[in-house]
Amino acid sequence: MSLNGIVNSVAGGVRGNTATENQWIANAPPEMQGQMKAQLEMQKMQEMVQLITQMMKAMHEMSMSIIRNIGG
Repeated sequence: MSLNGIVNSVAGGVRGNTATENQWIANAPPEMQGQMKAQLEMQKMQEMVQLITQMMKAMHEMSMSIIRNIGG
């Protein structure tokens, strides 16, 4: 699986809110609901960026290991 495929599958799973999150938003005052939705979305985006960063770092370390082994 390519990195793009992994990113797309992670993004697909991150986009929706859980039932608990939806209940939390529904119980909030109407003037706060928009802010709460935006806050949840931003948090999920940050988590996705962190995951992708960690994956790219691991891929870089594997590549460097291969290059070091080839160099002898």
